[in-house]
Amino acid sequence: METSTTYDRPREKLQKRGVASLTNLELLQILIGSGNAQVSVQKIARRTLKLLSRHGNEITLQQMTAVTGLGVARASLILASFELSSRYPVSRKQKVIDTKDKQDILFAEVRMSSKQLLTYITLDGGNNFIAQRTAVLDPDVLQVGLLRDLFLHVVNDQAARIIVAIGMRSHALQPSLYELGLAKDLTSMAQLFNVSVQSFVLLNTESELHLKGQAW
Repeated sequence: METSTTYDRPREKLQKRGVASLTNLELLQILIGSGNAQVSVQKIARRTLKLLSRHGNEITLQQMTAVTGLGVARASLILASFELSSRYPVSRKQKVIDTKDKQDILFAEVRMSSKQLLTYITLDGGNNFIAQRTAVLDPDVLQVGLLRDLFLHVVNDQAARIIVAIGMRSHALQPSLYELGLAKDLTSMAQLFNVSVQSFVLLNTESELHLKGQAW
């Protein structure tokens, strides 16, 4: 198993897991290339991403070069990549999971189930839906086997993010030791694979409880 240090640099991550696994920030870092003595490539990319969030692909060269450390050559490269991608658009329709409402739609089966289900959704670096997998959760099954299968799919999907939910119609939303342990171990393994756990939630028909971020 490779540690997270293997994917510290966006280029290495791209080579190992494919371009779809990169976040928007990491894609920009590749286009920008490197920083300078005054500012790092990460900081240049973050500032550029803020501008892109505001102006989208209508951003101008003048606006781009206002970012410290982003000269005409690098700004031109980013603008050229936008133009090239618009001329060769993605042929398949991609479902972007970027709001809670869109996420909740995918949880409908779990909320209404009479059996306790585990569902996990893989996303690429742009929050585009890749796949959803659901299984009956059996506390008697060792967590290691469950997590092995989950991360096998994460790797095969070249996912950058995952959303995980456990629930059923009558779930009490009082996390069991099994559920807490699963959330803790999953978060630890996600760090090893350099994958972000976007959400880990317990569900019933009417409510939910988020486990991500709790102190273990």
